[in-house]
Amino acid sequence: MKTALLVISTGDKYAQYIDPLLQSAEKFLFPHDPILWTSSPAYHTNWQLRRYPGLGYPGETLHRYHRFLEQHNLLSEYDFLIYTDVDMRFVAPIKEEEIISNGITATEHPGYVGLNGTPEKNPASAAYCPVLRNYFCGGFNAGTTESFLKMSETIAAAVDEDTKNGIKAVWNDESHLNRYLYDNPPAKILSPSYCYPESEYKASGYYGAIWRSCGRTDITPKLLALDKVK
Repeated sequence: MKTALLVISTGDKYAQYIDPLLQSAEKFLFPHDPILWTSSPAYHTNWQLRRYPGLGYPGETLHRYHRFLEQHNLLSEYDFLIYTDVDMRFVAPIKEEEIISNGITATEHPGYVGLNGTPEKNPASAAYCPVLRNYFCGGFNAGTTESFLKMSETIAAAVDEDTKNGIKAVWNDESHLNRYLYDNPPAKILSPSYCYPESEYKASGYYGAIWRSCGRTDITPKLLALDKVK
């Protein structure tokens, strides 16, 4: 199984996360090739780099699936693709069987376990989806290359449709991702272990209380979602 880890980092404030993330992936994630799209200097000669100008927020997050499609030929060399936000850090070993599926692998949002989350409510948006089965985070997902690129094509087209109509979904790409996964349920659903809030990792207990109230005891830190840079 040939796997690529896809990471996007644009803007100076996110450059600080590149090395810690990819080093943690080398340590804890099963064998993979990291592919980094960045407007920042690269520090590790073994990483494959794809450079492009940053669009700024929310443009870059909204257009991440466009970026993947721009490298369709490169990504098609792989069997399985994993996307992670750059402001994340792996903190425990992850085996292939935990992530690999025969379609899309999606991650429950840590703030909405057992809840409907915050889907797009504007019926004019291509991301419109008033009711969800699960609410998934945009920061970590994966899939077979065929499934992942198909998802990318659909989401990119939906974003373009909204842009043409002067609409921006409430949570940018995450809103479009959730609409896609409502229409096309994921083959595997990961717990928030793979988007574990750093504040919870530091023993705040806020999310843990919510998870326990839903009867969930399966959520342990594998991949931290780091506190946002101010």
